[in-house]
Amino acid sequence: MELKLHLGAHRCATTTFQTYLWANRATLVRRGLTSWTPKRTRDGLMRGMLRHPTHISLEGERQALRSTGRMRIEIDRLAREGQSHLLISDAGMIGTVRDNVAEARLYPLLGERLSRFQAPFAGYPLQIGLSVRSYEDYWASSLGMLLARGMPKPSADLLDFLTTQPRRWRTMVRDIAAVFPQAEIIVWPFERFADRPADVLDMFNPGASRGLSYDGTRHSRSGDVARLNEILIQRGETRFDAAPRDGGDRWMPFDEDQARVLRAEYRRDIAWLKGGAEGLATYIDGRQTPAHSPDGAQTITQVAASGVAPERGQDDGIEEGLGGTRAI
Repeated sequence: MELKLHLGAHRCATTTFQTYLWANRATLVRRGLTSWTPKRTRDGLMRGMLRHPTHISLEGERQALRSTGRMRIEIDRLAREGQSHLLISDAGMIGTVRDNVAEARLYPLLGERLSRFQAPFAGYPLQIGLSVRSYEDYWASSLGMLLARGMPKPSADLLDFLTTQPRRWRTMVRDIAAVFPQAEIIVWPFERFADRPADVLDMFNPGASRGLSYDGTRHSRSGDVARLNEILIQRGETRFDAAPRDGGDRWMPFDEDQARVLRAEYRRDIAWLKGGAEGLATYIDGRQTPAHSPDGAQTITQVAASGVAPERGQDDGIEEGLGGTRAI
């Protein structure tokens, strides 16, 4: 049996993908693919394993040890019962949005968090998937989600810290590869796959999405400016007076200079991934290109980009928000 880990990231259509897996779980099991989403992993299966590494208690360690045993028993059972793949999707394995913002770092202690899963996954072929997103949209979506859950409006200092924080998606790929050096790592851009959970599933298991249902709903999206202002007013706080920078309804807390820096860093990530990612990962571009069927009719084929010469950032269309997926 092969193990597949979908690590998110948060705010990268992860809930949409998990909802898709859950809705089709029975059909997938019949095809030999078991999926674990937070409905399964947070039901005691990973108790003690998803905590912040610096907040572990003795009881937490005992829980984590028991959970390691439970996971191993379940994985071995699925293998004995003839399941060919187990796909685990839980971004909690790499951290939380709240910790990212509180520490102004992109998944700090990622390596320490993932190392807790080495024991239950040992001995099985492993493939790991990660979705990445342009930083100004990733952080805006994260802040918007936390704002709606009670966090105060971000300060100018926090926005500066998030702009200049040193951890990048390419840092995370290196961290993942250090913990699981034998794993195959695949990376894809949120901007092209946000509303394509079937294509994400096919990255892990080609053809697995055949005949599955998807209603097109995007789940767990952060609120727009009007919704965030409504929440602020209900809490007795001042609303956002400025209109959205791009004329739409999404909230963008970063100014033009900060957003320019964040977009440039994302372009460096994409160039690094397209350039081969130091041999650590395969980049799935998701660009739609025309092809021709044998009868001459034009069709659309999804193209994977890996180990090719990097394109100039502004030309690959990702930062401009394909298909309106920049909305938080």
